Amino acid sequence: METISRQTTVAGPTPAGEGRPPRGPEQHEAAPRSPFSALAGALRGRPEVWAFFFLVVLCVGMGIANSHFATSTNFQTVGRQSSILVVLSIGILFVLLVGGIDLSVGGSIAFISCLAAKLSGSTDLYLAFALAVLAAVGIGLLNGLLVSLGGLSPIVVTLAIGQVLVGVALLLTVNGPILPSNLDYGELAASEVAGIPTLVIAAIVCAIVGHLLLRRVSLGRYIYAVGGNEHAAWLAGVPTRLVKVAAYVIAGLFAGLAAVLLSSRVGSGDSSLGQTEMLEAYAAAFIGGVGFGTGRGSVVGVALGAVILGVISNGIDLIGLNTDYQYIVSGTLIVLAITFQALPEKVRWGRGRG
Repeated sequence: METISRQTTVAGPTPAGEGRPPRGPEQHEAAPRSPFSALAGALRGRPEVWAFFFLVVLCVGMGIANSHFATSTNFQTVGRQSSILVVLSIGILFVLLVGGIDLSVGGSIAFISCLAAKLSGSTDLYLAFALAVLAAVGIGLLNGLLVSLGGLSPIVVTLAIGQVLVGVALLLTVNGPILPSNLDYGELAASEVAGIPTLVIAAIVCAIVGHLLLRRVSLGRYIYAVGGNEHAAWLAGVPTRLVKVAAYVIAGLFAGLAAVLLSSRVGSGDSSLGQTEMLEAYAAAFIGGVGFGTGRGSVVGVALGAVILGVISNGIDLIGLNTDYQYIVSGTLIVLAITFQALPEKVRWGRGRG
């Protein structure tokens, strides 16, 4: 038997048509793929590429609709509008990747903005910013501990904590928004470096850090593993609970940074900040291809989603439409993005049986 097996192994190539089962009625040569099908196949699983294409088409359309869109001044405006949302969306991404959700982000932004403005009057400005961000990290840690180690519902827990934070912010601003006594408070958001707005630079730095955390650090691999299949990740030795806690802590960090930048931009601490930004951050994440509870998503995707929303908002202002249309458009894009992700792959990419 060994001789026969060895001979079979080392035998020369089988002549065409020999040693093969006869072709059945259902077996046939694959039909040549169209250029579009080939492109779709190459881009399958790369939602950030589709988001980039959509952004390019959107910018071209806005430029045609209004000649003031494609100007350096307006691009700086779009950059400032989008930057804070980019930072916030990156934090949201980490929570979504592990199958969680953080609804305390809106309340956290309101509270942190008030805290930063309050502290700036009694301590060094950047120390006040740092302490405010540290407080946001603590909020993220609390969320993570209650959700992961406490086994509580992330929706209920984070929504409740968000309401508490909004309540505290309302108490701090009972006499109106907190106007910092430090005249340099708004300088962080208004300043530029080599003609580039500081807000844009901050967003780029945060995007790089977020990308490195997800793609170059073990924690990132663990996050994707937990989001893809938590039980399998646990069997493989991944500390799933600690990974979830870390995701909420990172979300808290980015929410704190976004809150400080937003507070500096508006020049005050205000309890009304946060809720709209939170909804837009989730919109940016879904538009950028993040799958809820699927472990799919990237920093590039959510950043592009945030820029898309910034371009839409800016374009609506330039065209002179009612700003309420922004919510209609962003909501429609979310529905389309989620519907596209929910479609079976063969339907999504036009692949049928054959």
